[in-house]
Amino acid sequence: MRNDPLDRALREASIPVPAEAERRGLAVVEAAYAERGHGEPASAIRRPSLPRLAIALGLVTLLAAVLLSPAGAAVRDWVAEVADSSTPRPEPSLAEIPGGGRLLVQSDAGPWVVKADGSRRLLGDYEETTWSPRGLYVAATENRSLSAVEPGGTPHWSITAPGRVSDPRWSPSRYRIAYRSGASLRVVAADGSGDKFLDDDLAPVAPAWSPLGTAEVAYLDASGFLWITDSDSGEHLVSAPAGTDIRQLEWGAHGSAILEIGREALRLLEVQPLKIAARPGIEFLRDLPLPPETTVVDAALAPQRQVVAAVLTTWRKSGTRSSIVLFGPRRTKPRRLLSVPGSLGEVVWSPDGKRLLVAWPGADQWLFLPVGRGEPRAIGHIAGVFAPGDRHASFPRVEGWCCRR
Repeated sequence: MRNDPLDRALREASIPVPAEAERRGLAVVEAAYAERGHGEPASAIRRPSLPRLAIALGLVTLLAAVLLSPAGAAVRDWVAEVADSSTPRPEPSLAEIPGGGRLLVQSDAGPWVVKADGSRRLLGDYEETTWSPRGLYVAATENRSLSAVEPGGTPHWSITAPGRVSDPRWSPSRYRIAYRSGASLRVVAADGSGDKFLDDDLAPVAPAWSPLGTAEVAYLDASGFLWITDSDSGEHLVSAPAGTDIRQLEWGAHGSAILEIGREALRLLEVQPLKIAARPGIEFLRDLPLPPETTVVDAALAPQRQVVAAVLTTWRKSGTRSSIVLFGPRRTKPRRLLSVPGSLGEVVWSPDGKRLLVAWPGADQWLFLPVGRGEPRAIGHIAGVFAPGDRHASFPRVEGWCCRR
């Protein structure tokens, strides 16, 4: 066999795949060879037989085909970030909030305010809540009522809307609260006065305020258009076609970007002033790349940067798997922080943009993940903290992390 032309050609031929793919293919062969009881790794074998070498070449070629295919191109962008990811050992109780601040948590019993030391207080029987910019108040809904409540639980004021109230959002300026009343958009002053109608026939998506503290508010109508309206004058400033199946809007990055979050897509829009009129403009920026057969569970823009954190779930024959992924500026590849079996929940940025809180209902945990330096932490037994004695309560939802110093 030593002088056989086919044997010599196979041993000397170069593999037309990237070096990284060749390394991984060799590692697979070495592992398989070791499992069969052979002591030496494949790299130490001087004269492999033709069948074994053919198998090795087949494995490497198959791996190359996967990596070089259109679907494999997406896989290649993600695999490297998963190799070293692991979940931290969960801490037994919520003794503190890693990174500090306060959390607003919605449970079956109502909303809770969680302080930095882990102590908590139930605000009352409210359905939805949101922080005021400095955390001095919480806007809370109950049927047709919108209320401002102090974190200690004391109601400050309350109004009654024409329809069921949902999706309250407090403006960064602290002076306004936008909310949906049925299918209409309304705005009220932060002291409960001046409640007024802005638009009707809205999609069931929460409005988003300009992070610059101005009066502009963005929202989706039922016909699939994104609007930006001056909430003081009621003037519709600009509109643009929105993506399909949008479930959430985020307006951030110093006012320069709006993130549309759909079930199967993440779409960034650029917000910029028009050259002639003093009005904002909306232009499509880019679709964020997602692996095949992926569902977007939740996503959020960083407080001060054009960085998107997303929870992505993929269903395969081997089971469901979820990942926490960071999308940076246009030319940077997505970075996967963690991958776990099962389904994850919402993702929330810390006020300083240095950490992420990710809900993991199946493990009954909150994951606190550093975006840069630092160690990840996990807090266990979350469901029982916000529903003591109720084994059938749903996993609580984090509505906000307050507040930037």
